[in-house]
Amino acid sequence: MKRKFQIKVVKVLFSWLTLLLGFTVHAQTLPYEITNTSEYSDNEVFVTAVGEIEGGHVWVDVVTGQVNRMDPSYNTVQGPVIGGNQGPGQNGKYANCFRRLSDIPNKTIQMPKIEGCRIMISFKSQLFLYFFGHSGDPKGYAAPNLANPTDPNQGIKFELVELTFNNIGLWMNTSRVDSYQYPMGLEVWGNGFYKKVGELKKHSEILAQWQATAPNDFKGLLNPSEGIIHFPTKVDAFPKTFMDGYINSIWSKYSSQELAFTSDAGVWRGRVQSGNAFVFRRDSDGQVATISGKPTTLEAMEGSGIMASGGRWDKVVQAQMVAAITRHAVDLNIPSGVLQNFGDASKYYQTWPYNWYSKFFHQTDISFESQTYTFAYDDVYDQSSTIHTTSPERVKITIGGITGNSNPDPTTGEVTLYLDCPYAGTSVGLSEGRYTTAQLNALGMPDKSVSSLRIQAGYEATLYSSDNFGGATLVKTSDDDCLTNDGDWNDKMSSIIVSKINDNGPGQLIEAEDYNDMLGVQKENCSEGGQNVGYIDTGDWMAYYEINFPTSGAYLIEYRVASNVNGARLSADLNAGNIVLGEVSVPNTGGWQNWTTVSHTVNITAGTYQFGLFAASGGWNVNWIKISKATTVAMAMVDNVNRSHKIATNTLYPNPVKNTLFFNMDMSGAWVSVVNSKGFVSRHKVSNTGVNVSAFEPGIYTVIIEKEGRRTVQRFVKK
Repeated sequence: MKRKFQIKVVKVLFSWLTLLLGFTVHAQTLPYEITNTSEYSDNEVFVTAVGEIEGGHVWVDVVTGQVNRMDPSYNTVQGPVIGGNQGPGQNGKYANCFRRLSDIPNKTIQMPKIEGCRIMISFKSQLFLYFFGHSGDPKGYAAPNLANPTDPNQGIKFELVELTFNNIGLWMNTSRVDSYQYPMGLEVWGNGFYKKVGELKKHSEILAQWQATAPNDFKGLLNPSEGIIHFPTKVDAFPKTFMDGYINSIWSKYSSQELAFTSDAGVWRGRVQSGNAFVFRRDSDGQVATISGKPTTLEAMEGSGIMASGGRWDKVVQAQMVAAITRHAVDLNIPSGVLQNFGDASKYYQTWPYNWYSKFFHQTDISFESQTYTFAYDDVYDQSSTIHTTSPERVKITIGGITGNSNPDPTTGEVTLYLDCPYAGTSVGLSEGRYTTAQLNALGMPDKSVSSLRIQAGYEATLYSSDNFGGATLVKTSDDDCLTNDGDWNDKMSSIIVSKINDNGPGQLIEAEDYNDMLGVQKENCSEGGQNVGYIDTGDWMAYYEINFPTSGAYLIEYRVASNVNGARLSADLNAGNIVLGEVSVPNTGGWQNWTTVSHTVNITAGTYQFGLFAASGGWNVNWIKISKATTVAMAMVDNVNRSHKIATNTLYPNPVKNTLFFNMDMSGAWVSVVNSKGFVSRHKVSNTGVNVSAFEPGIYTVIIEKEGRRTVQRFVKK
């Protein structure tokens, strides 16, 4: 099934603090400002917001900010009846949920955390949505379906912004997946973060450029009377076999030859087998992914049907192939088995056939920095208009597109970068957060030009580079933090992280790829500079020797992670699992190189340990680990945790084990899951006599103990 919502939706039922401390995280609202630069007056613009909160469907009154459970009782507005279509309620009535922009105070919507949300904006008329209900069956709402000629929304121009805002952060995007109807702009500010996306031209200019440049097969996608450009497969006149020749050539060539390509999920090699199944195998671990048959033009362009089916890795490879076919990135002239780089954007949309609709909206004179969402997997290799930040502060939606090809003026903050040393020339100030070189450029710092930093007392700046310079931390010690003596560090700098130093001094940074021992993982180039550890499956682990905790007490451990799956979890321990520090959920960040930071606070006795990081559930990457002495508040929190949920130590013995694994806790009523390095799980109802592991192969195993709603995760070595 084609993805209906083009957004990275991450659902987190409980944060670790909620689970451990038993309190509720109160909703935080975020202001969404709407600026209208369109040809329509504020009185002609209609707005609503629909989504889900705590698993139930809601709508937000954009005037008051009131969150309302969806209910059929709101279906009170008489809508048009086209071709006798009376709507789901059989009475022509639809939800009274839209408000005029002119009625919204300060044109700003105050919304709490919400998932799968759409802010819908229509012109001259409200849209006609039908509410089924908050939960149960049926639930949710009936959205506009322009493929249905009797849909009551026919003839109403509208646009939308898709978003999820939860405890992990904000994901937000505009969309051209079904159609382009009107230019839109989107800007997001956060703690040291800024990004914008959107169209740069007026509506009339976009339509004129389309009419002047569209190839014959694509000209009919524009409906002049509506002023709408539809996605190719949404128009009956578009050739249903448009991509068939290219697809047939791919399947034919690789029936006897090997297709090898790089992706952000590793190197894959595949051949077409009987039944037209395209079967791929990953170099790193032999993981298999399959496209079950040869796709149609529709399936390849929409990312639907057999191009969106199967398991996790099937869909990863299918997404890569949908993007490659759409962009004509599969080079049929490359010999069998020679590695192809599908991430080389310079080769996109160069050889016919390709989806010209996508090329048009990715042009830099149409969309800011060429980022837009034109098909289901346009986020492959970060081509989409998705904006993500873990700490959003405000959002601006511009109806009518954005103006100018530049970003806002430099910010002020705790670290200031200077063009010359000492402290001269162009400067930008950075608040807490991470900044890539592209973001520094956007803030006004010319590329490869930073020569000095001024760091405010109480803060630190950690610099990362594309080679071995990365990870150096500059802490405020004087007023002379010039970098000219560091050779060519600036040519290789990939990012800077600004963070606050707590009262106990700066943290200890561990580069994830600097492990002393590991099982099942691989290093890869990192978008934040240097390398990260990836290809982490359930049961994989990394060990870091001689990690010193100088004093006893609470420590904050932060992990820089990325994931493209739901349900990933990492676990930390000391001395090969003899001391378990606990699990942390890894959110779906929307990509293997879309980074965020997760953390937990743990109580550790002073000493030098072997620090272990392992996958309680795989499907995540890690860039670095940072260990800091916790603040007074965090110490009190972890003390509270320890009083009610004591951290397990020495739960398993003997370790290593040959025959029977014992537990130094009451195991009555407990279940134990044992996970091997390949992710195979065996589940045991155990007693105090332990678990017989004599038949297990030698290696490292994960043990998950579940009892009375609590979970303990540890590792053991089978001799």
